[in-house]
Amino acid sequence: MPVNTPPLTPDVDSESSSISSSLSSLADVDITPDAPEFFSQLFPKAGFRASVFAKGVVISEVGARFEGFVLDLPKEKGLNNLNLPRTLYVNSKGAENVALRESIVAMLDLADEHLACEALVIALDKSSPNFGGLVHALMYVGGTPVTKPPFEVDPGYVLVGLDI
Repeated sequence: MPVNTPPLTPDVDSESSSISSSLSSLADVDITPDAPEFFSQLFPKAGFRASVFAKGVVISEVGARFEGFVLDLPKEKGLNNLNLPRTLYVNSKGAENVALRESIVAMLDLADEHLACEALVIALDKSSPNFGGLVHALMYVGGTPVTKPPFEVDPGYVLVGLDI
């Protein structure tokens, strides 16, 4: 299923409103104190030392479920030499099933207002059948490739970041 390039102006319809409101509602977000399995998949060499600074996040909406984590590396422990901000990392799996533009806006709001993050990073699986379409759509809405991640990234993923 192809991902369409988002239009320049937002649509005002009941579907996009419900998607946006469901993602930004805290009732649809589960936060766990432990790093999820996705952390280990994305950063396989980071190890336990780094995983203690990741908190799992699951964002659910009708037809899609996004797994991710909030990574907040302390500057004083020597783990954050790049001075990276508190960041919400989200797995793009399931992105084909939602209105991408509205979901990204809702995730940016969620990351900013409820999770106190300064950035959103979407991890794109290179083996996804619609990888090229997702990259194009994310670049269109202002995403940029993450060239200096905090840890070595699994080569099966590409990270695209959005500042909040």
